[in-house]
Formats: sequence, C-alpha cells, structure tokens
Amino acid sequence: MKYLTILLFSIFLFAKNVYFMPMEGKKAENEIFYTFTHAHKTIKIIIYTFTNKKLAKALKIASKHNVKIIIVSDEKEAKFHRSVIPTLATIKNIKIYLLHGKKYKHEGFGKLHAKFSIIDNKNLITGSANYTYSAFYKNYEYIIFHKNLDLIKKFNEFFDYLKSKAKPYRLSR
Repeated sequence: MKYLTILLFSIFLFAKNVYFMPMEGKKAENEIFYTFTHAHKTIKIIIYTFTNKKLAKALKIASKHNVKIIIVSDEKEAKFHRSVIPTLATIKNIKIYLLHGKKYKHEGFGKLHAKFSIIDNKNLITGSANYTYSAFYKNYEYIIFHKNLDLIKKFNEFFDYLKSKAKPYRLSR
C-alpha cells in the first residue's frame, strides 16, 4: 500500500498535464488526438473499453504514417456493439489483442480495467478514463500526460506482461 501511495503521488507530481472530466474533456480528447497523430514509431494502448470514434480516427491517421499500433483491450468489451476495436482490427499497422482478467474460483473472470497509452516510448497517457464519449463528456474522470522515462519503463513492462497473456484478435468470418 505504501508503494502504491508513493507511485500515485509521483504520478501527479511529475505530470506534464492533468485534465479533469467532464469539465476539461474536450481539451483532454484533443491532446490525445494530437499525441496519437504526431507519433513517429509506436503507440501501445491498454484499454478496458474503446468507443471514441475521434480517437479511433487519430489511430487510423497514425497508422497511415507507418506508426505501429498495438492495442490490448478487454475481451468482453471488445464485443460491445459500439466498440471501435473490430474496425481498428482491419487497419494496416494496427494489431489488436484481447484479454480478460484473472480467473476467480467460481465467478468467471475479472476485467482488464487498466487504461494507458505509451507513445514512442516518450509519452505516457494514463488515468481513470476509458476512450469513450461518456468518459470525456459525462463522467468524473481524469487523464494524466507524462514524460517521465522511469515511469514509462514501468508501464512498458506492465504492457508487455499483459500482451503476453492476451490472445490476438480474430476477425469473424
């Protein structure tokens, strides 16, 4: 618990920008869009649910500039009828992986509830918000932008761990 408290404190202390939604939802959404569309090499995303069409468009733009994009999303949420995951899976340079949470003894599986993006191993976007309209314009959420390389390294390790547990997304035929 002490380590978690220190980590959370350092996240806020070294943040480049912090946005609180819904009051600053448009600003947060625009900064994510800009960060995605100005990526040079890679975008790695861990997200529970992704329905935001503007951010999906940003990833499509980045992919056209040969940015390699890897998304790990919650297996159940990716099947939600408003999810952009099936559409993104059809785009060149975008690879999708699906993951469910840890198995409980008698209650099924938990959720992949983490939310973060790593851009070019230089920028980290994290917080409580999923990439949905509600997260930016209805819910009380926050998004934090970081450039702290030690923090980005830890998030990269967690990304690699989650991706290793995930299954590649298969388009249904």
